[in-house]
Amino acid sequence: MPKAIKFDSTKCIACHACQVACKRWWELEAEKTTLSAGKGTEWTNPPDLTPKTWMLVKFMGTGKGDDFRWRFAQKRCMHCLNPSCRNVCPVGAITKYEDGPVVTNIDLCIGCKYCVAVCPFEIPRYDSVTNKTYKCPMCPDRIREGMAPACVETCPTDALEFGEREEMLAKALERKDRIKGYVYGDTENEGTSVFIITDVPPEQMGYNKVAKTQPASMRIKDFIEPAGVVAALAIIGGMAGLSYISHQREKEIIEEKKDTEPEGGGQE
Repeated sequence: MPKAIKFDSTKCIACHACQVACKRWWELEAEKTTLSAGKGTEWTNPPDLTPKTWMLVKFMGTGKGDDFRWRFAQKRCMHCLNPSCRNVCPVGAITKYEDGPVVTNIDLCIGCKYCVAVCPFEIPRYDSVTNKTYKCPMCPDRIREGMAPACVETCPTDALEFGEREEMLAKALERKDRIKGYVYGDTENEGTSVFIITDVPPEQMGYNKVAKTQPASMRIKDFIEPAGVVAALAIIGGMAGLSYISHQREKEIIEEKKDTEPEGGGQE
């Protein structure tokens, strides 16, 4: 049965336990970062998702004067029912599992960055060192064992809940009506496996305004398959070659920057 995650932003206290649990479960390295004061990144470390940070709790200031208040948004892969990233991946590195997760096979990824370009939620992050893209995989290993994702398991305020998709959506809609709020993820991009509850319009929380449907020409296989097997392999091989060349150049730029940057900076 398909599963889903429900995140109630009105219950979140920005303790970052979910963010830490994700890092610990997936053994992701700490980030070198500094506190940002930029709009939409206040008090958020690191300021955005990275190849080593797959979910993030963001501080979002809303209102003015006496109406000002902090709200907390969780940024992560939405695990779409019909994932745009999977549809455009030329090597089939991305899979949507029946129980909910959208997972990238890093061994197959060629670093073409098509998934980065088409994701309406702007989630996948490209790593120029490995020439791969990364994102939250929704802990499919834990789900297979009947466990909740690590982030959900550690939440102390029940802002996160995991269960059958229909049940999570029903609870999200009920909560929305109770607080006269909004549910994000139920219809966006043809529906997702993550439902986000807010008490202000989602756009005020930093969530992208996403269409309910995808363009008909979204699937790259529509262009590759009619060309035949030999031509398809040539197309994919060409993209992999271009990706490798781009990757090598990006590595050179990074090394050049390292040689000129002063030492310093903390870790998060």
